[in-house]
Amino acid sequence: MFEFIKNIYLFIFSPLPILLILLLIGIFNIYNKKNKSGFLLILLSLGIYCCSCNFFISPIMHSLENSFSKLSEKNIKDSEIYILLGGGIFTNTEIGSTPTTYAYPRILKTIELYNENPKPIYISGGISLNNKKSESSIYKDILINSGIDKENIFIEEKSKTTAENSKYIKEIMYSKNIKSGTLITSAYHMPRSMAIFKDKSLIFYPANAGYLGSLSNQKIFNYIPDFKNLSYLNIILHEYIGRIYYYIRY
Repeated sequence: MFEFIKNIYLFIFSPLPILLILLLIGIFNIYNKKNKSGFLLILLSLGIYCCSCNFFISPIMHSLENSFSKLSEKNIKDSEIYILLGGGIFTNTEIGSTPTTYAYPRILKTIELYNENPKPIYISGGISLNNKKSESSIYKDILINSGIDKENIFIEEKSKTTAENSKYIKEIMYSKNIKSGTLITSAYHMPRSMAIFKDKSLIFYPANAGYLGSLSNQKIFNYIPDFKNLSYLNIILHEYIGRIYYYIRY
C-alpha cells in the first residue's frame, strides 16, 4: 500500500501532468494544421521530460562529480592545510543564518577529515548581499561546536566568488609559506574549483563532498520526471558556464 501511494505521489507531484498537457496541446494543434506551434510544444515537452528525468541528468552529474580520483591517505598526509570553500547561507531563519543545503556536506567533510588527521582549517567565504555575518564565520561556529579547536580555524571574509576564493587563499598561503592544501567543496563544484585554483607553485588535493548523481535501482523511477532534476540541471549549467566564463576572462 505504501509503495502504491508513493508511486501515485511521484506521478502527481512531478512535471508529468504539465508535460502531458503540453504534449496533448501540441498534438491537437498539429491535428488542426497549426504545425509550427504543435511541433514546438511537442519538442518542448520532450525536452523538459528528458531534463527532469534521472536517466538523462544523473549520468551528466556523475561525470561532473567524478572528474577527479578520490582523496587518498597519502594526499591527506602530504597536505598542510584544509581549505573549506563557502557554499552559501540562508539568512533570517528561525535560528538565524545557517549554511545552505549544499554547504552542509562540505562542512561535514571538513569535520571528518580533521578528526582523521588534524591540521589547520582555512574557510573562504565573505559577506554577500545584505548579510551581517560572513559565510566563513558561520561555518567556523559550526566547526567549533563540533569540537574543533578554534585556534586551528582561520577565516577569509573578502571573497564572493570561486575566483576570489582562489585569489585570497593563495595570498594567505604565499604569505605563510604554505605549499599544499586539501580543497573541500561539493563534488559537482570540484572541476571548476580545481581549474581556478591551479597554480604552478602550489599543490591542491581535491576532497569531494555531497554527491548528487545517482540512478535508482528500480529502473522505472529513472524515467519519471522530478522537479529535483531540473534544479540539478541548473547546477550543471552553472558549473559549465562558470568554467567557460573563467577561461574567457582570465
